[in-house]
Amino acid sequence: MDKTQFIVLVLLTLATFMTALDSTIVVLALPVMLTALHTDLSILVWVILIYILTVTIFSTQLGKLGDLKGRAKMFNFGMILFGIGSALCGLSTSAIELIGFRTIQALGGSLMTSNTMAIASDYFRPEERGFVFGTTSMGWNLGAVAGILAGGIITTFIGWRWIFYINVPIAIFSFITGLAYLKDRGVRVKQDFDIYGAITLGLSLGLLSMAGITYAGVGYNNVVGLMILLGLALFAIFIYIETRAKSPLISLRLFRIKMFTLSSFSYFFQYMANNAILFLLIMYLQGVRGLNPFYASIWLVPGYLLGSIAATFGGRLADRSDARVIASIGLMLQAVAYVLYDTLLTLTTPFYYITIIASISGVGAGMFFAANGKMVMLDVPRDMYGIASGTNRTIGNIGILLSFIIAIVVSSMAIPRSVAFQIFVGTSVLTPSLMAPFINSLHMAFRASLALVAVAIATSWSRTRVPMTQQRRIVDRP
Repeated sequence: MDKTQFIVLVLLTLATFMTALDSTIVVLALPVMLTALHTDLSILVWVILIYILTVTIFSTQLGKLGDLKGRAKMFNFGMILFGIGSALCGLSTSAIELIGFRTIQALGGSLMTSNTMAIASDYFRPEERGFVFGTTSMGWNLGAVAGILAGGIITTFIGWRWIFYINVPIAIFSFITGLAYLKDRGVRVKQDFDIYGAITLGLSLGLLSMAGITYAGVGYNNVVGLMILLGLALFAIFIYIETRAKSPLISLRLFRIKMFTLSSFSYFFQYMANNAILFLLIMYLQGVRGLNPFYASIWLVPGYLLGSIAATFGGRLADRSDARVIASIGLMLQAVAYVLYDTLLTLTTPFYYITIIASISGVGAGMFFAANGKMVMLDVPRDMYGIASGTNRTIGNIGILLSFIIAIVVSSMAIPRSVAFQIFVGTSVLTPSLMAPFINSLHMAFRASLALVAVAIATSWSRTRVPMTQQRRIVDRP
């Protein structure tokens, strides 16, 4: 690894570290912000949701822009935009302002994450990418840990605004370093940007995502049904546009690449299963066991730390052996963790049991992300790196969004939806009469997540490598 590659790896790792730090630290600060901004929980929860929604809607389009205008340019612009959005979030005087500024921050985050895999593929050979994605995965886990530890200290002793200000110096340093060292190495294709495809895809994903969020919040109604119908109709129009566009936003030929498609959907099912479990565990620790957000998160920290170690070793193994096997073993470890949760979690389960199981899941996730990240881009042609990276990010984020919906819907089978949101952010605990039904609903979620991760294992294991000469014929075929 030369100096430039090392600096690029540091930049990519810092970007994932910063986004992970932000995601965990914001969740911990919600109870404090609720009081400081004099708002309702139903409004403040959008501080989290708007970020997920924005990244879901725009990742594909921004990945395509990376192909057209330069991935390094998009990444650097995203870094400074994330920093500006963070500073504005810290200056917010109301919940509405904070949600608006979080949208700016999310656009910056989307510019970075939608081009990260493409930049890694530009700078590193396939036999090096397992280590690269293992390192960025380590950055994510360490960022989550830093968010947990810093969140408790900052909100208690300094003030909630500094959970956003902390991103600013990281963003400035990374932006300046990126300008100096991060250069475009990808193939530039002179094409028009598919504006109609971008608009219809964005509207479709926005409507479908809003339908899911609304369903999680209030249940099914005519508005939810209408949003689903309109979202599906717009998606059908998007497909029609793409099949006829001279320069489509997403070349449907991308999905002929078996390695890319199966790897992306492995992400989708893993994200959906893993994040649903994480959301519900937090609700259990806060709503049933009465822990505050900081102490609830502390019990999960060892899982993140071991996941960091597993990601680096898993990445090395993926470079030296069959990455498919490493990714599948990681998913199997997560399946074991879900079985243990289903077997052992009760009203009085010792906390260290949860830590041990979370550590098993963390090791599995670390191995999976390192190996699967390598396989997503393995057979993608160089001129499609950006759109492949962005599309993969969109698919993964849809999985995260669905995991949140699953968590709220499953918990609302036993408790009122309003209470589910309250225990998620740590502003309330369950009454004794609701605890047992909630535990029963958790076990249903564990089994559902086990089924989802089983699908992820199946898609992961079914991947086979297609030689690049043959793959080029597949992609170029009309």
